[in-house]
Amino acid sequence: MLRALLILFCLLAAGPAGAAERQFTLLHTNDWQSRLLGYGPNTEYSPETTGDDDTVGGVARLASLIDERRVAAGEQPVLLLDAGDFTMGTLFHTVTREYAGELRLLSRLGYDATTLGNHEFDFRPKGLAAMLDAAHRALGAQLLPVLSSNLRFDPDSVEDDALEAHQRAGRIRPYLVIERGGLRFGLFGLLGRDAAEVAPLARPVRFADPVESARKMVKRLREQERVDVVIALSHMGVSRQADGNWRGEDVELAEQVPGLDIVVGGHSHTALAEPLLVNGVPVLQAGSEIQYLGELRMAVADDGRVRMLDYRLHPIDDRIPGDPTISREVDALKQALDERMLVPLGYRFDQPLARVDRRLTRAYEDQVLANLVTDALRKAVDAELAFTGNGTIRDDLIRGRSGVQAVSDLFRIAPLGIGEYDEAPGYPLVKVYFTGREIKHILEVLLLAYQLRDSDSYFPRVSGLRLTYNPWRVPFDRVSRIEIGDEARGYQELDLAASRLYSVAASSYVASFTWLIPELTKGLLDVVPKDASGRPFAALREAVVDADPQRPGVQEYKEWQALLDHVRRLPDLDGDGLADIPTQGAAAEQRMIRHASLSPQELFRNAGYLQWGAAALLAVLLLGVLWLGWRLARGRVAKL
Repeated sequence: MLRALLILFCLLAAGPAGAAERQFTLLHTNDWQSRLLGYGPNTEYSPETTGDDDTVGGVARLASLIDERRVAAGEQPVLLLDAGDFTMGTLFHTVTREYAGELRLLSRLGYDATTLGNHEFDFRPKGLAAMLDAAHRALGAQLLPVLSSNLRFDPDSVEDDALEAHQRAGRIRPYLVIERGGLRFGLFGLLGRDAAEVAPLARPVRFADPVESARKMVKRLREQERVDVVIALSHMGVSRQADGNWRGEDVELAEQVPGLDIVVGGHSHTALAEPLLVNGVPVLQAGSEIQYLGELRMAVADDGRVRMLDYRLHPIDDRIPGDPTISREVDALKQALDERMLVPLGYRFDQPLARVDRRLTRAYEDQVLANLVTDALRKAVDAELAFTGNGTIRDDLIRGRSGVQAVSDLFRIAPLGIGEYDEAPGYPLVKVYFTGREIKHILEVLLLAYQLRDSDSYFPRVSGLRLTYNPWRVPFDRVSRIEIGDEARGYQELDLAASRLYSVAASSYVASFTWLIPELTKGLLDVVPKDASGRPFAALREAVVDADPQRPGVQEYKEWQALLDHVRRLPDLDGDGLADIPTQGAAAEQRMIRHASLSPQELFRNAGYLQWGAAALLAVLLLGVLWLGWRLARGRVAKL
């Protein structure tokens, strides 16, 4: 009896030890967007010292923080992962095809894997292939794996062959297995539906359904690879609803794919202070632009159950000294892009260009930055009007401590795009002509997109005109007044019936939508982009402005260069050698005016057939109701 009790005691004592959990740490980022020098004026960033700048982020500081957190993890295994969009957004991305600075830095910092975001395709599949070529030449086997489980190539097109070659070489993989600290980790990467929708230059590459792809990956990793932990690197996103709940493709992934343990997310630029626990699965996201490093601690029991221990979202700021080796790599990239991109145009990366007295934002009620950008477009090609969308303005102009804005700071305002002719970074400017009625149609479509999407990214920004709209009117007929001119010259109401053509400046990206308006409106609105003589343009390329007609070919004038040139020409009011960006008066005028009114004058001012037709239909319905009421009342009287 005593011997049996002793054996039972030993078994019970051994139980907890046998079921001891194995712990690991996961560090993560997402959406670097080439923001290597942090979130602030680049000339003020000083990673070599602490306590002397207000810049948030910076890859040199991130490197130091990663080293610190590795040390803090002790003997635990540590994974370092990124969820895509590591490129596109600053001057550094302009040489990513030649130098692959972002991929090289991810590798230098010891990342175990990243995935592809929509911006990795902004230079088309050939551009991404060139980036991987450059990174592989520089790093060889030290290049981190790029994971993409739902990437699909077109067997009938040569446009994605160079990228497909990287998949065959193993530099793009559907999944990855890492053995570390006695644990087997299975990782895979996904690009979501929304991200694919905003990556039009990815064609002919396409992306399979992310949820179905994830189910296949989980099954393979669990059943064939026998991993202990399954992690999805997801460039899909989350969003907070009006009721406070979180939704989005990452939440759907965790809900619909059994067997997932962790979702490391990106795309929506959401800084989640705590993971979203969806069916027990932590869904993570660490903001964007290297402003944070996420740290998740997990434990794996002997029975395979994985549970979260704790989570921290580390801010990256001036309290962290930067890694000097990484700073030197960034400086080398700056020198390379100066030589390749800027010096031929008369600029340098760190060249101070202007001063501003406050932060300029992309908020609806803050007009200054949008007016500055659209004025630059209009003047660059000597057009009467200019259009853009708020979403194409990609950054605020951050005052910092001194207000000084360098070339690299101003570039971030309009950094995106690729040429129609030259494959060089930046959307080229186009100049097209429209009648007054067509201008109204364009504005109607821009307004409706803004209201339907309920997003500040979609509302229009304009120069050379002022518009008033009434949200009580029917869609596609809400613009009640358009005035041509500006604060200095005054405004004159646009004659919608006149046949006169007006010249309009825009980036190739924004202008491309005017070709689609008849399709987008199902034929309700008609817009035909034309040249100065009224001849319709057959394609967007025909409208691209040639900055130097004396040279062979088309010399594209980029949106970002137009902005730099415009700012450099602004007056120097205080004699300090820098242009002063105006923030008061005409610079801050409101050019899109919302005037909600049910007065007949405002309901029908400059109305088209849609508004009049809706009013007529409503009148007929009202008369029908009154007639029916009269008949019913008359019938009751007759019975009496």
